[in-house]
Amino acid sequence: MRWAQADHPFYRRFHPDIGQPLPVVTRAMVQAHNDLLLNGHPAQGHTSGSTSMPIHVSWQPDRMRMEAEDTQRLMQWYGGPLSYIKIVALATHKADERTLEVDSPLAEQLAFIHDRHQRLGAVSLVSYPTNLERLCRFLIERGETLPFIRRVTAMSEAYDDHLDDLIRQAFPNAVPVVTYSAVELGFIAIRCPHRPENYHVMAHKLGVEILDEDGRPCPPGRLGQVVVTDYFNRHSTLIRYALGDLAENAVCGCGRIGLPAITRIAGKMRGLLRKADGSQMLFTRLSPVFRDSPEIRQFQVVQHTLDRFTIRAALRDGSDPAPFEARVRERFIREFGPATTLRFDYMSEIPRTPGGKYFAALCEIPEDLP
Repeated sequence: MRWAQADHPFYRRFHPDIGQPLPVVTRAMVQAHNDLLLNGHPAQGHTSGSTSMPIHVSWQPDRMRMEAEDTQRLMQWYGGPLSYIKIVALATHKADERTLEVDSPLAEQLAFIHDRHQRLGAVSLVSYPTNLERLCRFLIERGETLPFIRRVTAMSEAYDDHLDDLIRQAFPNAVPVVTYSAVELGFIAIRCPHRPENYHVMAHKLGVEILDEDGRPCPPGRLGQVVVTDYFNRHSTLIRYALGDLAENAVCGCGRIGLPAITRIAGKMRGLLRKADGSQMLFTRLSPVFRDSPEIRQFQVVQHTLDRFTIRAALRDGSDPAPFEARVRERFIREFGPATTLRFDYMSEIPRTPGGKYFAALCEIPEDLP
């Protein structure tokens, strides 16, 4: 930190008092002064810009090697390297024979998996949790399984544990692997192979704090915002950087991996819904009423005000939306009050962001609204 305050232009400008504790750095600060953060180095990557201006980053070669080492660490934890395929957004990933665009129809994705297994021996699948869920349900509804897949890795989005059961049904011989990462920082944590409720922090390169609304450390069991410090990157240096994610501190009892742990990685704070009393609610409290509804294939909730929502959904062929709407109305009125109004917007597919991400819930209410 002393080096950054003395020698890095971003911290010289905003936190010049050497020796004083650094306050949290927000995404908005980085977006507004990205050129200072780059510290004269060329941009080598950028965030997806899913809901705002992308952040451009630059890494030292030694820091990039750490990411390759973490990839090896992940594979060691989960049984070694396997021939893989990826179904991701080509806007942010290199196109090659092992990679398919995530917006491809599910039937095309399934054909791609079979083809690459036969031609390349691929037995590991990498994709986003939301796409994996759709692919699993597609297979289950067709009465099919893919027993040759031995590993399924979920990346880039919040992971709901209910997906474990779907993966077991669709890929009966696969081990689910989950990574928590950011373009700005690389791997932040990897799911524990022995205690899957926990994620081990890559503490050899990063410091992770879980802070409450007053900036104090949260005890285990309390959800707080994720704040990360990169110890090694002196190009686009990030110190006490608030990602906008939520998680809990944890103590992992696996006894096999000597790294600290976090749990309940709940995704972006912008996905928290607001109630009339000002309290915030994780969307996971509402998600079962959507994912267990047989009438729909996809959904997204957008909160415009404390009592006004848009429900976007993709209907299954021949489905009557009335029962779905009745269940959702009843649940939202119970949670948000009798004045709640819902608008249902049906479409064939709910589009992903340009960077390939998909958000089940988005809150448009400004954070400073009382």
